[in-house]
Amino acid sequence: MKELQSYLGGAWVSGDGDVKEVVNPSTGEALASLRSVGDLAEAVAHARSVGGKNLRAMSLPQRGEMLKALAKLMHEHREELLELSVRSGGNTRGDAKFDVDGATGVLGTYAYLAKSLGEGPWIAVSDPVEVMRGSKIKAQDVLVPRHGLAIHINAFNFPAWGMVGKLAVSLLAGMPVLSKPATSTVALAARIGEIIVESKIIPEGAFSLLVGSAGNLLDQVEAQDVIAFTGSADTGLRIRSHEAVMKSGARVNVEADSLNAVVIGPDVEQGSELFDLVIRDCVTELTQKAGQKCTATRRILVPQSRLEAVREALLDRLGEIASKTGDTSQDGVRMGPLSTRAQLDDARAGIKVLEASARRILGDPERSDFGADGFFLEPVLLEATEDAAKDPAAAFHNHEVFGPVATLLPYDGTVEAAASIIAAGEGSLVSTLYTDDRGFAATAVAEMAPYLGRLVVASEKSAGASISPGCVFPVVVHGGPGRAGGGAELGGTTGLALYMQRTTIQGGGSQLARML
Repeated sequence: MKELQSYLGGAWVSGDGDVKEVVNPSTGEALASLRSVGDLAEAVAHARSVGGKNLRAMSLPQRGEMLKALAKLMHEHREELLELSVRSGGNTRGDAKFDVDGATGVLGTYAYLAKSLGEGPWIAVSDPVEVMRGSKIKAQDVLVPRHGLAIHINAFNFPAWGMVGKLAVSLLAGMPVLSKPATSTVALAARIGEIIVESKIIPEGAFSLLVGSAGNLLDQVEAQDVIAFTGSADTGLRIRSHEAVMKSGARVNVEADSLNAVVIGPDVEQGSELFDLVIRDCVTELTQKAGQKCTATRRILVPQSRLEAVREALLDRLGEIASKTGDTSQDGVRMGPLSTRAQLDDARAGIKVLEASARRILGDPERSDFGADGFFLEPVLLEATEDAAKDPAAAFHNHEVFGPVATLLPYDGTVEAAASIIAAGEGSLVSTLYTDDRGFAATAVAEMAPYLGRLVVASEKSAGASISPGCVFPVVVHGGPGRAGGGAELGGTTGLALYMQRTTIQGGGSQLARML
């Protein structure tokens, strides 16, 4: 059985902790083992000094060419990575593509963005302005690389996209990276790390990989460092409140829990292309990656007059997928397992929590006849009453089940009622509005947007070209307020700004013109 190693201080190293196995979540078969590294002080110092210096010595176009080469490298290894994603993550091939190709896409997008950023060591992000009327002294804002380490603590659900996506942005910004993948799906991230190191595309010290636990990593945090975390709100809170993090004032970006919603407008008619899009998107977001996506739909807001039609359509489509849930290495399987036994146990417990506020109308959380000894959970759909949907204390507004689980929430068809339900989630990454009523849509944007990182508006006219709302694009900001963590990743230069210092340069107008 292969031992997965960490890449620290420019060398592959084995840890000194207890041996931990990484398993195939479809079968329980052991795939690899690893041992955690305890003391990370030297590795962090090496990455900061050597990696940071080497990256900052490169121009932005040179860093862009580096990302372009990495994208090509990922594509060359695509089939190997897809096969490993199916085995190590329990993904269908389609889900594996979503992860692996998404990673390659971020590399390509930021490589292209580099062409527009100029040749200098900084990025000008504002025009010069007079500091006061008639003055020859002007001020202009620039972004410069921070002189620290980008610490990436990634979630288990996207071992490729999460790792490589963050890596692409950090490297272009000029910050070295220490990537710490989640242990349960680390096999894919570790293989990507091996491919990157073997290629020698990234300069010495600019990429480190930590498998296993985080050890004393956070104890090493300093003021110029950036921590980008994806995972649970509880872990995000522990990171933010860590003594070294708080004392240093290091920048922390958190992408956490998110009770994403769908809002079906009262004008959406059964049999229309827009109605069909609603059902298709809901099913996709409920079952893709077995519902283990931070952008997956958790609450489905349905006008009372459309409830029966939406319910029956979803029961039909989800019931079909329930019959095709199992080992993703087998033909005909439409949905695979959750990532770990602990995830399955948490999901089953979470469904019981939701059942305090809604009744289950589809799915048996205790079902075990999936043809394989894995961590399977068939699609589960619950339905609340209209009165329960209005209650901010209801479980579905406060508890996320990270799996193929969603709740139908009837509402009276008004923007006011829908917006209050959205707000009860206390901050989400993304929600989707389906309507052809321009007035309804405009009012909904104004009332719902403060609680969302992204609002997707779908209409009959755009239905044919619509993309599933759970897709995250490199040019769009990924993050959300409140419960979702308050972070902001990607979004072109927005993502770069996380790893760079925005500084105002003030001086004579001609001096600034020559310098910037």
